[in-house]
Amino acid sequence: MTTTFAYAARAGTALIALALTAFPAAAQSRATANFALTGQIEAGTCAIGAVNRTMPTASASDFPNVAATAGGATPSFDTFNLALTGCSGVTGATITFGAAADAADGQADAFKNKAATNPAPYTGLLLKETNCATGATVTPGKTLNRTFATATHNVPLCAQYYKLAGGLVTKGSISTAFTLTVTFL
Repeated sequence: MTTTFAYAARAGTALIALALTAFPAAAQSRATANFALTGQIEAGTCAIGAVNRTMPTASASDFPNVAATAGGATPSFDTFNLALTGCSGVTGATITFGAAADAADGQADAFKNKAATNPAPYTGLLLKETNCATGATVTPGKTLNRTFATATHNVPLCAQYYKLAGGLVTKGSISTAFTLTVTFL
C-alpha cells in the first residue's frame, strides 16, 4: 500500500510540492528474557592491633601456697586494650579468643602455659574483660560481642598469671599464644 501526501506552499511566485510516500514496514521478530541481578554487601573491616606484651615479673610466693588451690598472682596484672581502628562500614564485631584446645590442662578458664623452655609448673594465664580484679573471665574459645559507631573501638582487657590446682608454682617461664578471630558486623 502506498500513500502519497502532498504539501504545497507559495514561495514567491513558484509553487513547491513535496510528496511523501509510505511503504509497509517489514515484519520483525521479537523475544523477551528475564533479567535479574543479585548481590550482597559485606561489612567493612577494621585494622586489628597485634597484642604482644611482656607481663610483669611475679614471685612463686605470690601464688596460693596450697597445692589444691587455684588462684592468680596480683603483681602480674597487666591491663591493655585490643584496638580496632580504621573501621569503615562496620557497626560491631564478634571477637573469639582462641579455642577450647588453648585451655590449660584441668582448668578450662585459663590459657595454657606454652613456654617452650623451662615452663613454670602448674601455671597458666587468665584473661579478663576490663580489669583483673573484677572483670569477667575471657575463657579460651569465648566470643565477645561488641557494637560501636566510630572508626576506632577499644576492647579493654587484663591478663594475669594463674596457678592451676594440683601442685605448687616454682620458678620458670610463662607464655601463651592463640588465634584471635574477629567477624565484623
